[in-house]
Amino acid sequence: MARNIQLILFGTDSGLLEDLKRRSAALPYLSYEPGCGPDVVSRQGLDAVWATPMIGAELFGATPPFPLHQARVLKTPEAQLRRGMPKYGIVGVATSDEDPKAPEYNLRLVLSALLVAVHDFNAKQVDQIRRVGILPEDLDLKRMDHGVAIEIIREVYEESCAPV
Repeated sequence: MARNIQLILFGTDSGLLEDLKRRSAALPYLSYEPGCGPDVVSRQGLDAVWATPMIGAELFGATPPFPLHQARVLKTPEAQLRRGMPKYGIVGVATSDEDPKAPEYNLRLVLSALLVAVHDFNAKQVDQIRRVGILPEDLDLKRMDHGVAIEIIREVYEESCAPV
């Protein structure tokens, strides 16, 4: 899997973004951008943004059933493109009632599903997804120790993006 997928965490909590940025200085594939929506897409040149199934239905026309523990890449509808959204949305991930509710589990699950979806998409398409925006809340980063979170991100990224 290519190691050139950039993850851009964005949002309005500048304190959270600054703390995560400070703790992840050694991770070249992780960056931060204050703000939201089309402004972040434009400033960061995002190819895709992550969305939960509910938001994915609203923004990208995602329809159930959502595959358990998986994400999928969807083409952004024209109306959303005109609003400044990127070309693609990555939508996921459905869980079961038996899945752990711990934020560490959620971070591993969402990030690995995102990276697998992008890798699978890039393996089949000429148009490549290289820069993906994601809200810290969608990774449960506000609910866990930031040092632990950065270590999990590093582990999942390196496992998912290791050369085959």
